[in-house]
Amino acid sequence: MSGYRVGVDAHVLDGKFQGSRTWVLETLRRAPLLAPELTFVVYSGDPDRSAALLGDVPVEHRLLPPGGPVGRNLRFWPRAIRRDRLDVLVTQYFSPPRYPRRQLVVVHDVLFETHPEFFGRATRWRNKLLVGWSARRAGTVATVSEYSREQIARVYGRPSQEIVLVHNGVDVPQTAGSGTLPAQVPAGTRYALMVGRLEPRKNLALALEAFARVADPDVRLVVVGRDDFEDPRTLALLAAEPRAVHLSDVAQDELWELYRRATVFVFPSRGEGWGIPVLEALAAGTPVVASDATAIPEAGGTACTYLDVAAPGAPAALADLLEAAFAGRLPFDAAAAREHVAAFGWDRSAGELVTALRAAVGVRPTPAR
Repeated sequence: MSGYRVGVDAHVLDGKFQGSRTWVLETLRRAPLLAPELTFVVYSGDPDRSAALLGDVPVEHRLLPPGGPVGRNLRFWPRAIRRDRLDVLVTQYFSPPRYPRRQLVVVHDVLFETHPEFFGRATRWRNKLLVGWSARRAGTVATVSEYSREQIARVYGRPSQEIVLVHNGVDVPQTAGSGTLPAQVPAGTRYALMVGRLEPRKNLALALEAFARVADPDVRLVVVGRDDFEDPRTLALLAAEPRAVHLSDVAQDELWELYRRATVFVFPSRGEGWGIPVLEALAAGTPVVASDATAIPEAGGTACTYLDVAAPGAPAALADLLEAAFAGRLPFDAAAAREHVAAFGWDRSAGELVTALRAAVGVRPTPAR
């Protein structure tokens, strides 16, 4: 096969920790090794830092000038496609209006369409316009879950069979149990863990209301995540809860240790395109209580206990599940969790991306022997 050049918009590597950043980082760490006929050109705001994150993976690094998606798509990307001779450009959510057939856009979710109450007016209308254009016009559209594929097809009219699945995944550390807990969580503490950015959609308010009903004075609610436009009233409740521990920045080895030693992992989100923390908690062997909304049951499979977080009795129901977990009565099938996690490694995700890229540049798969 002749060589092809693949550009990757990696500006999220310089941003906040979220699912789209994890997807870019983990697939980029693997995809170039799976497809030597593809030359990956990685564009980021800090190429030296991106190179350190990717290590020895054979890619070319380019500087992505500062600016928002409008400037990138109208000015930078059309020039970069020509200058760097890109056969296909991989972007997240937004893609440039020129050279649409050379684009692979990854739309992780369309929650701004299905759950508009969690987004500001400007964000909603910007995304409706730019994501809608990309989903209708880009040569290849990819997403991370069946739920998101169905919603993209429903909202934008792109046939679902044309939308490629490139799943999220989990990378289980090989040195299990070698980490230490953050100092704020003493060894031996029994705690419920919640991981994710603090924003109304993640439903921290429900977790706090439910936890306040748990009678045991010795248990804790450990919340890991930075404030991301969370309701100030919810932040005040978090600060006022004497049994809550809020950690903003946690090293990766400490985070895995928090997952492993948690009594239960709680994920009451109102909407997700996937739900990477659910898969991470299962990979750590920890029971999970999660929302049954949107794509979350895809992330958790049959290994989680699910809850209707929109039901009027949700706080009491979640409190009962937390009480059961702390008492050792929450059902959890560890074997089913391991089997589910095994199906979602990042190697699989990178392979799915490579298959989509080869199709985008017109490379036919080699027939099986």
